[in-house]
Amino acid sequence: MRKMIRVEQPRCLALRGSEWTERYNTARRLNPAATFRWYSRACYADIRTALQATTQHHCAFCDGFIGSEGRETIEHFCPKSRFPEQAFAWENLFPCCDVCQSKKLETYHELLIKPDEEDYQFENYFICNYGSGELQPAPDASEFHRLKAEKTIEVYGLNLPVRKKARIRELKKFRAVGETMHIDEFPYRYYLAP
Repeated sequence: MRKMIRVEQPRCLALRGSEWTERYNTARRLNPAATFRWYSRACYADIRTALQATTQHHCAFCDGFIGSEGRETIEHFCPKSRFPEQAFAWENLFPCCDVCQSKKLETYHELLIKPDEEDYQFENYFICNYGSGELQPAPDASEFHRLKAEKTIEVYGLNLPVRKKARIRELKKFRAVGETMHIDEFPYRYYLAP
């Protein structure tokens, strides 16, 4: 996870988010099985564009490329099924690959790390094992930060075998091209950065 600097929410969400939240909550009160939907395709496209601009088209959680390494989705950090009042809240929406989203599903835990937290810094929570490709809680982190790192790794599946192999592969590519490519052109930037 890299630090994500959140940009201003799209105008359509600022104007209609409260209305859509009330609409969704009303539908759920009338029918608890009511499903979530984006009420405007154009606004949904604007939200996706704004979110992806904040991460240079990387997943906010695994940092893999969205669209080529995983299908593009919008993650509701606090799941909309459990927190319907946050279904259209800008600060609850993240660009996400379908692997992370499929692993997390409707899980929520207060220990999960949000990559846009003001004080979030990768090295305060995680270290990279360059031999195995694994992310691990930083050994010198506080107990609380280690617990947050462990829970985030678990819930988003950040150490799935395919991800560990992909990190090692990308590190080899990154070392081979040296400084001829910008780090944003690679997935797993936290793993590649010195």
